[in-house]
Amino acid sequence: MIGFTGPYSDVNFGDYAMLVNNVYTLDAHDTTIFVYDKAFVEKICDDYFENRQVRLVEVRLRVGAFSEGRDTRYLTPMEILREIENIDEVTAAVADMDTLYVNGGGYFNSLWTQPHRIERLVQIIAPALVAATMNIPVVFTANGYGPFRGDTEFFASFFGSLPNASFGARDTILSPHWLNQAGVHPDRIHTLPDDLLFIDERLAPKRELQADRYVLIETYLPTDFIADNFSHFERFAQRMADDHGLRIVFVPFNLGHGGVDQGQLLAERLDGVEMFDITDRGYLPIEDAVGLVRNAELVISSRYHAVILALSVGTPFVSVLKDVLGDKQYYYGKNVGALEGVLEGQRHDLRDYFFMDYVEGLNAVVDDFEGITRRQRDNHSAAFPRTGAKLRAARETYLKGDS
Repeated sequence: MIGFTGPYSDVNFGDYAMLVNNVYTLDAHDTTIFVYDKAFVEKICDDYFENRQVRLVEVRLRVGAFSEGRDTRYLTPMEILREIENIDEVTAAVADMDTLYVNGGGYFNSLWTQPHRIERLVQIIAPALVAATMNIPVVFTANGYGPFRGDTEFFASFFGSLPNASFGARDTILSPHWLNQAGVHPDRIHTLPDDLLFIDERLAPKRELQADRYVLIETYLPTDFIADNFSHFERFAQRMADDHGLRIVFVPFNLGHGGVDQGQLLAERLDGVEMFDITDRGYLPIEDAVGLVRNAELVISSRYHAVILALSVGTPFVSVLKDVLGDKQYYYGKNVGALEGVLEGQRHDLRDYFFMDYVEGLNAVVDDFEGITRRQRDNHSAAFPRTGAKLRAARETYLKGDS
């Protein structure tokens, strides 16, 4: 039996899609999944794990464990485990495992030690701490690490409590630096592709979603931003239609303010813009996301995993680097890091791919749509047959424990 822990309890496409893809890749048929929102993961299990034995264990915190005013920057593993209300249940579940996988994502950073996320981070890392004490292998799949801003000790004590763990890093730009800062020896760090770069063929689209040509856009920037900059979105949609015969399909990667609200606003106010509706299903299905990105002429997105899907199928993309913790280090490390892994050794210009502002990205596409898409397709087709084979082999070797 194997186990998983990670941030997939949120209705955020990349997080739950990575879990499903990893379960399929490992061909896991007897699995324990630690969660902090059981209801949502039950829905994922019903849709994707029908013929597998999957047990969900909710990691519960004591009431008031992280009340307002508590300084969490220097929490030790012992303090964390003392706040797990059902620690005996968690321990019993871990005891049955051969390996515990810490699922990929970008949650080992100072954003997740903030008051609004610390409880979820603690619920994620508790099973790994228990596994280490039981000498059960802990394997981090392709995670991003850092930045750490005043809480390095928190992460150092966590990583230091996992003496036999292996650390998969999905970029070579900043993740190795932050792991080293937190005391992880370079020999324990393995460079891997993101958990979604190679999607299991069983998650391929089951139906054709769009017959005509379109640009796929996504953003979870505030709706006020869209309203304040509406003329730029309007100009973009009009020019794509007039100059290139392209419609706009908005694909939300989360509910509410995570994408649906933004998509509804644009679809209601702009002719030629359609939102792919995820509200009935309650999340964006993996096979639909893959199909929509694969068939698009271009992807414009604020989200990292839109970039990963585009890289996986060779669709050109424009990535807008958002601020996290007041700067762009987090998104630079993971978004640019993903591209550099795929284009390793291939000459390219980052200005074809990355922008600091969403409006800047829209305007660049209006001005040079054909140039951007042509150069990106040429780069990908020249590099990916070689780098893809290397990255796929690294992932398979690592997950199978042969590293």
